[in-house]
Amino acid sequence: MTSFLTPLLAELMAEEGVRAVFLTGSHARGEADAWSDLDLSVLVTEDRFARDTVSYREGRLVSVERRTVAGRGRAFTEPEAALWNLEALRTGRALHDPDGVFAALQARTQAFAWAEVEAQAHRRAGQLVAGMAEEVHKVIGGLHAGDGSKVGYAAAGLTFALGTAALLSTGTLVPTENRYLALAQGAWADPAWRGAYGTLAGLTDETWPGRGRAGLRAYGRAVALARWPDQALQTLAQEAASKAAAFLSA
Repeated sequence: MTSFLTPLLAELMAEEGVRAVFLTGSHARGEADAWSDLDLSVLVTEDRFARDTVSYREGRLVSVERRTVAGRGRAFTEPEAALWNLEALRTGRALHDPDGVFAALQARTQAFAWAEVEAQAHRRAGQLVAGMAEEVHKVIGGLHAGDGSKVGYAAAGLTFALGTAALLSTGTLVPTENRYLALAQGAWADPAWRGAYGTLAGLTDETWPGRGRAGLRAYGRAVALARWPDQALQTLAQEAASKAAAFLSA
C-alpha cells in the first residue's frame, strides 16, 4: 500500500490549497477487501478547491474528497453531517498534516457528545418522517393499482428517509454506507420496526407488494417512535400513518 500511496500523495500535496491529506474508509479501519476502493480526504484552504474525484489508478478505484476545515466542521453542528462524518474523522489516518489541522479535527471528535445536536436531530427526523406522507400515498395507490414501479419508487424514498430518521433519533453514527441499512434497522429497539424496515429495505426476499406493505408498517412505527418537537409535523405524520393503517386492515 505504501508504494501505491506515495506517488498519489505527492500529486495531492502538489495541488493548490492543500492543507492535509488523510486516509478514510475501509482501508483506514482495516476492513478492506479486494473490491474496496481507496478513500482519501483532503483538507483545503478555500471552498473553490472543494470537489470530489473518482479514478482508477493501477486498476484500483480511488475516491478523493476535498473539503475545507469549516466544511468538515459541520460534523460538529449539523446532525446529518455528524451521522456520516464523525466516524470517518475518528478513524482517519493522517498521511500529510504539517500544521496539525486534521489532528485538531480528530481531537474534536473525541470531545463531541451527541447531546450537542440532539434537539436539531429530533427536529430533522420529524421533518423526514412527515415529508414521506406523499410516499405513503404512492405506496397505497400503487398497491391498489398493482403498479410495482410506483410502489418501488416510493419504497426507495421511504427506505432512506425513515432510515435516516431512525439514525438521527438515536444518534447512531454511520462508519460506512455499507452498514447503513443494518444500522437503520437496528436503531430503534422495536421488533415491529426492525421487521418492517428490514423487509422495506430489501433485506429479505419479499416481493414488491410485500415491500410496499412493510413500508406502510415501518412508517407507522417511525411515527410512533420518533420524538416530535413540531406539533404540526406530528399531526401530518399521524394522519398519513392512520391512512396507512386503514389500508392495511382493509
